[in-house]
Amino acid sequence: MAPAPVGGKGGNDRLMGTLAVLEGGGVKGIALAGAAAAAMDAGFVFPTAVGTSAGALVGSLLVAGYRSDELRDAVCSLDWPSLLDPSPLGSIPLIGKHLSMVLTRGMYRGDRLEETWSAMLSAKGIHTFGDLPRNALRVVATDLTHERGVILPEALVDYGIDPAEFPVAGAVRMSAGVPFVFRPVRLQHAGTGDLAHLVDGALAAKYPIQLADLKQNVLGFRLAESSRPHVHHLIRGPLSLAAAVVTSGITAREHLPVLCADIARTMVITVNRDPLDFNLTSRQATDMFDLGYHTAEELLGVS
Repeated sequence: MAPAPVGGKGGNDRLMGTLAVLEGGGVKGIALAGAAAAAMDAGFVFPTAVGTSAGALVGSLLVAGYRSDELRDAVCSLDWPSLLDPSPLGSIPLIGKHLSMVLTRGMYRGDRLEETWSAMLSAKGIHTFGDLPRNALRVVATDLTHERGVILPEALVDYGIDPAEFPVAGAVRMSAGVPFVFRPVRLQHAGTGDLAHLVDGALAAKYPIQLADLKQNVLGFRLAESSRPHVHHLIRGPLSLAAAVVTSGITAREHLPVLCADIARTMVITVNRDPLDFNLTSRQATDMFDLGYHTAEELLGVS
């Protein structure tokens, strides 16, 4: 997959502010963070971002005011395996994950992910969407109950919730809630009591370029894989079936031909890694961040 050119607009335009559009991709989002850091070091300023899943996580840190060096420290020092927080059921040997998936709709709770991002955002004084400028951050989630993609925070009014009072970390946790892996987030309408189950926004829009106002400066961040050996999932039960569905949903579109060029400047970062493999060491996370950083440097012509 070849990226659209990322040059063109000068430094003054960059300093006026650029909208970052960030694709989903599981732990490969670490490379997106690296690419965004390189763009900031090249003079880009990101007061606004739209993102899905991992892109929502990275985008929240950008609009919270993380500098490139702070972004590197936060992402590379993170204990990635700890983000997978099994329920008591999930801790049962051999059958625990199966039981969690069937009985609680997810192998992991997702609480640790939200708590971790809440702490990182709180370090910059960001707690709710009311702490951010209007439309600074927009993220995509999928409402399974009503079969629709939703844009947060504005869609929260449909659930009787004041967007200004809603935690930013809660919204990005919804957007990154990979089905079967993390439990769906349940939203209860404040007025009707109606329950909705929200999960990963990649089901609705993996690369949410349609949310971009192309009248402003836009820089997109996408993920791809290079050619790899044939993958053959052995589907022997509900757990392996769920894993195949989820990983296919994240990566399948990377293997389809590009039918048209992106309508915004976009850089594509090639990362060969299972997007759901959270068993990352600090060294591996740093290597993935640096891969994104150096790829972006090359695409931006600043290396």
